[in-house]
Amino acid sequence: MLELKSTYKNTLQLIANILSFEHHVPDLKETLLNESFDEEALVKVASDHLVLTTVYCRLKQKHLLEFISKDLAYYLEEINTINTNRNLSLIEQSKAIARIFNAHNITYAFVKGSAFLIKNIYQDIGERMIGDIDILVKEDQIEHAFKLLKDQGYSTLPSSIKARFFEHKHLDRLALKDELAAVELHKYLLNSSKRHVLDTNNLLSRRQIVNEVYILHEEDLFNHNILNFQINDKAHYYSKISMRSTYDTLVLIKLFPKLLKPTNSRYHTSYFSLNSVFFKEFIDVKLNRSRINAFESRLKSYRRHSFHQKKLHFFALIGELPSRLSTFIVSRPYRQAIYNDRHRIWSELKSKFIKP
Repeated sequence: MLELKSTYKNTLQLIANILSFEHHVPDLKETLLNESFDEEALVKVASDHLVLTTVYCRLKQKHLLEFISKDLAYYLEEINTINTNRNLSLIEQSKAIARIFNAHNITYAFVKGSAFLIKNIYQDIGERMIGDIDILVKEDQIEHAFKLLKDQGYSTLPSSIKARFFEHKHLDRLALKDELAAVELHKYLLNSSKRHVLDTNNLLSRRQIVNEVYILHEEDLFNHNILNFQINDKAHYYSKISMRSTYDTLVLIKLFPKLLKPTNSRYHTSYFSLNSVFFKEFIDVKLNRSRINAFESRLKSYRRHSFHQKKLHFFALIGELPSRLSTFIVSRPYRQAIYNDRHRIWSELKSKFIKP
């Protein structure tokens, strides 16, 4: 892992300047021409944030590809071509699922990356790297929707121990042979304790249709993009940022400027605050200065950052122990699953608490 010190912050700032719609292009050109520009660090950090193809597309859109090495430009172009073809396939897969659901009067809406592709919010279809196809489905129809996909040849993928023994926001992941993405059917979009923040029925009542495919309304896409990262990925708890999530937010507020408005949500405020360190787009909204100062302080010191992350991982683990322990005591299948998965669990614990 690249050391999280001043050079890491500088690399994050470079990525932010590349992604931003407001950063002055001549200044970015000057940075790329500077002898201190580290292409290896750019690739490493952009890959970690899942924005390598986004970096390529934004450099191309800003006419700055000639100011990086030919080898790097060729490498990024190849990755973007692969991702473009994958995203085109994902769009066709999403349309096929939509046709099935429409034919059976399933109330649904695509969310996250697949919804962004369907809505065509990006200048280049290869900009966004996407994992699964996520679909919100009305709760009393979700089992029917699941069966419909199974009838079309989709099969269930192995689920995690947590998903098998504790309530989860989506059903088992589904995959179809020769298709590139797995499908997740969601009963709700946020973790169970916070599901009320984004009510499924309200979201589905506001959905919009694009080329015969239902997706969330743009305001709900915007809020879910932020809350999914802040709550489901625990970014608010860990005080971290994601350049991929941030770029989606930037694209949405560029297309729909009214989305960026005053809010009393601590999750939005935290999200905007940390991103304001790197992006001018967020400096005029409500910010939390203490979170910004703590975040910037950790960015300066790898030791401080590492200690902070391990401390928070420890407290998060302690918080989950009561429910895990009670299930472990009363459920023999759960005990067996823990035993069978003990090597992965130990490796994960070592990565969080032992390895530097």
